[in-house]
Amino acid sequence: MLRNGISKVPDTWRHPPADHPSRDYWAVGYPPAAKSISALQRDLAQSDFFAAFSGCGGGGGGAGVEAWLLCLVLTIVAGTATSIVVGKREGPDARVSRRAEGATLSEDPPAAAAEWRPSLRRLLLARRSDVRQEALKELSGIFDEVSVEIFDEIERYGRDSKGVPALRLRPFLGYRAACASLYRTVTNHILPQQAGSPVELQKRTRDGEQRLRYVLKNDVLDANGQEDGEEAEAEVSDASKARALFVVLRQLVSNTAWAVERSAIQAAAGEGEWKQRTPDLETPDYEVLYRDALNGYEVREYAPYAVVRTAGQGGEAANNRSFFMLADYIFGKKNERNEKMAMTTPVQMDKSTGTMSFIMPSKYWGESLSEAPSPAEDAGVTLQARPGERVAVSIFGGYAVGSLVARKTEELLDSVAESEEWELAENATRLLQYNDPFTVPWKRRNEVSVPVRQRA
Repeated sequence: MLRNGISKVPDTWRHPPADHPSRDYWAVGYPPAAKSISALQRDLAQSDFFAAFSGCGGGGGGAGVEAWLLCLVLTIVAGTATSIVVGKREGPDARVSRRAEGATLSEDPPAAAAEWRPSLRRLLLARRSDVRQEALKELSGIFDEVSVEIFDEIERYGRDSKGVPALRLRPFLGYRAACASLYRTVTNHILPQQAGSPVELQKRTRDGEQRLRYVLKNDVLDANGQEDGEEAEAEVSDASKARALFVVLRQLVSNTAWAVERSAIQAAAGEGEWKQRTPDLETPDYEVLYRDALNGYEVREYAPYAVVRTAGQGGEAANNRSFFMLADYIFGKKNERNEKMAMTTPVQMDKSTGTMSFIMPSKYWGESLSEAPSPAEDAGVTLQARPGERVAVSIFGGYAVGSLVARKTEELLDSVAESEEWELAENATRLLQYNDPFTVPWKRRNEVSVPVRQRA
């Protein structure tokens, strides 16, 4: 009887020598000669096929059930075929095929799978989140080198897919179906949001590790929006595909590819709520005084709070450099006490001054701001207490690209101007972004706000 622990594989099977014929076949890798059904069942139980059920060893009870069902299917197949040869791992047309005993493959075996493919397989199919997290880390280390190959892989499986399958039998259909789901999410829900904005790859070294950052240059938080005279992309670039793919891959540590796709579809159908898009972080307190459902805005009364902010440079100069200056203060690198503070939300950007602000933790709001650690001399940031304020706010999702922010701001100003109850108190628009840059667009919450007062 199959047990979860059987999925452990000897190194000679999991990592066969380069010249070993088994490298040309899926997972365990069978030599060219066909196997009997009982031998195949035994070897499958010890293969990387079943490692996918349990996160590469030691899964839960459900893993044993699926493994048992799979071997039951193989036993039934044994009644109509004397043996099975497992199809080659490379190529979109590879299939599990039935052959008579002693049959040989007509095609030459392909080269061994690329280094990234086992990591992608674990990220897509492993049940344990720690295994998926490790797989993502492995992919991140080489992603800029292999992103084009990975995108080509998911495109091959996704081009002819017809949607989320009702039945996903791991591992025979799991990897291909997951790749197809990944492709649909990227092409239907991420790339359209990035359309028209150039993408730039930035590499930063932090704590001895190189980290990649695909910057959406027309996103106000990411890189200050598209610069004047810079042409938008005429077609989808490899960098844009890489960014969209990386955004989705990061979601797979805690979700399956199918769950991410369903979440995107539900959000597009209007089933998502703004509260669900708000991270579980501290945020300023406010009360909604008025809501105009027709024009899509509300008026809020904010209680006093405090911020750490960059020096304004005029225009829309706030960009990701400002973000990291603020982060260095919050995380203790550029404050007097080297105090690490909890992240808050949202990030604020004032359009008129180019100032970017982080919300301070609530223990430093009001008069308590004097107790907060002072910024280091070279931090480039200052602390500011914000009194209570009354603002009109328009909420929207997706990426806060410059053109969308400008349109939402104009719509909000027009709505306030037409209001019989409220009027503009000051022409000082502010953009608020609640999510980190790698949050998928259908889970993002953005707002534009302007100060208002009641008409006399």
